[in-house]
Parts: sequence; structure tokens; C-alpha cells
Amino acid sequence: MRFAAEEQRVKVTGRTIFRDGIRYLGYTGTSISFRFSGKTAKAKLLSDASTHGRKDYAWVAVYVKVEKDGDVSYGALCDDKPYKRFCLDKDEAEYVLYDEAEEKTVTITLIKYSEAEYAACGVEWIETDSDSVLEPPLPKKLKIEMIGDSITCGYGNEGNVDEAEHDTSEENPMKAYSLLTATHLDADVNVVAWNGKGVITAYIGDDVPKVKDAGWLVPMLYEYVDAGCERDYLHTPVNEWEKWDNSLFVPDLITVYLGTNDASYTDNDNARNQEFIDGYVKFIDTIKSKNPDIPILCMLGTMDKRLCKSVSDAVKIVNEKHSEQNVYYLDLPPQEDADGLGINWHPTEATHRKAASIVEKRIKDILSGSGKSDEI
Repeated sequence: MRFAAEEQRVKVTGRTIFRDGIRYLGYTGTSISFRFSGKTAKAKLLSDASTHGRKDYAWVAVYVKVEKDGDVSYGALCDDKPYKRFCLDKDEAEYVLYDEAEEKTVTITLIKYSEAEYAACGVEWIETDSDSVLEPPLPKKLKIEMIGDSITCGYGNEGNVDEAEHDTSEENPMKAYSLLTATHLDADVNVVAWNGKGVITAYIGDDVPKVKDAGWLVPMLYEYVDAGCERDYLHTPVNEWEKWDNSLFVPDLITVYLGTNDASYTDNDNARNQEFIDGYVKFIDTIKSKNPDIPILCMLGTMDKRLCKSVSDAVKIVNEKHSEQNVYYLDLPPQEDADGLGINWHPTEATHRKAASIVEKRIKDILSGSGKSDEI
């Protein structure tokens, strides 16, 4: 049976564009999951590999969960290795997702590993050897939205600091604090994160004049389903970019991990720090306006601690403005040389796991206090 990745047949995780029958997986961790009884499944996947170098190819992974004794799968991911992991090295091609000798009832999850900045991934169709597909996997009880930058994406976490260039083959969001946290809490996750971007500026380097790069920032990205896909793959006019409808994913908690890139501009300057605080407060107010009464956990510190106090101060300002007092700050410990360094000094899996354990605990504490302890 051949079918499109429409929500009647697949479970969709994350912000994805569905246009002209094609499902675009842009952001890190976006995925589709489907259930069927059979031996094989394949998909036609689209990309723009011809316009990118090999180090910027899109990478995806396939996870398989076998259902037993009537167990209805939630499309769960886990710390185990994926069934397969591969890059999209052609602009369009058919890829085998699952191939076994024995017929089984399984949940197949196709997840985007590489970041939105790099080559695209579109799902044109899926085909199984069965006559029909089963009901899509169920949503999980807990939902978390995670906003961030390259750290949230798992940038370079399988590479080494000695490597001069980033390579999408060496980033793994399942080993990043973000998806580790979501997996351990058994939560559906909605990631909005882009490498090098911040609240008031993108990363500008530490040895250059302090001039902001404010053309493409996370607060702007947050407004859209997938601005990167609209601009870089679909080439849609800006005024036609699809806005995100926050009612489509109502999280139990939102995390914000931003400031690492802004620090390259603020650099301990009082006036620029205040500019960051003002911008951070404005963005949190925007998030709150779109997600009323949802607790927000702000964090910083793994790669750069220069703006930790500024984020903490911004959180205090937001709470003073709102009666809910449900915005929190978490100071994360800096990465240690003993845990290694990834590409461009980014955290390794070991560092991400340490951060994830801290984040998970804080989320449990926050949700327990808000009466949602039954969901974790």
C-alpha cells in the first residue's frame, strides 16, 4: 500500500509543512511514525543534495518498535541504536526503511537528524507490503516544546574539536540533552532550534567588531511552521510563509536554551547585556502570550556562562510582570575537558547526558508543583 504522510495515516512530531501531498521534515527531531503488519516498508524522499556539499547533506534515522501481545505503540524512541541511519545524497530517491523475513506488527519512525539550516527532507510517499496501514501511534501523555540553538540540535556531538568543519553526519539529536530529556520523560517534543542564532543576534565571533547580526533570529523563527524550508527549499515569498498555530501542539512545559550565541556580541558590556535582557524578556512574553499558563524553563551555561546572570535577571522581570510566576531559570554546569569536546567546541554525548539528567529532574519538579506529576 502506498500513501502520503498525512495525519490520518501517520503520527507527526514537531513542526512540519504538509504541502502538495509532501511532508517536509525540517527541524531537528521532526518525525513521522506509522504502524503496519508486514515485512517491508520504503519511502520516496526528496532533498536538495545537488545544491549542497556532502558535509551539509540531510540525515535521517529509522526506529522500529515491534508490538507484542496487543500493545499499542506510542511511536516511542529510545537510547538504542536506530534500525538504520542514512543521508539523502540525491534530490529524490526511494529508500528502504524496513526489511525483514518475518511478518510483524511494527511501528516505524522516520526522524530527521540533521538541522534545519542544512539540506532538506521531504516525504513524498510511503509504501508497505501490506494491504492497509493501522491506526497511527497514539500521542504521549506529556508534551514538551524546546526552543534553542545548535546545542539543542546536537550539533557536532559525535565529532571532535580537532575537526575544522561541521559535518551533518556527526550530529545526533538522540544524543542531545533535548531528545534525551524527551525520551527519558516519554514526551512528545516540538523542537524549534537553529544553529548559530540567538535572541538579539546571531553568533558573530569573538575577535570581530561587535556589530549585531540580526537578520535571522529565533524569535522570528518561532512565528512560523518552518521558515528555513519556506526560504531555502520551497522558495516561498516571505508574505506567504505558513504561520505556526500554537493550538496544534499545547505543551505541558516549554524549555528555552538561548544566549550562547548572543554572548559573542554582548561580551560583558553592560549596555549590550541590557539590550539582551530586554530582548529576552520580550521573547518570553511572546511565548507566554501564545501558550497561556504553560510553565517555561529557561537555561544556559554549558558552552558559555557570560549571559547566565542576564537570563536569570530576565526571568525575574518576567515573573514580576505576570501573576502566574511560572518562568524558571536553570544554571547548567560548564562542559568539562574530561568529557571531550565536539566540533567547534560543542558538547559531546557525555556532556549532553549530564545536562539531560539535570534538566529532567528540574522538569519533574516543576510539573509536580503544577499538578502534572501523573504525566511523568
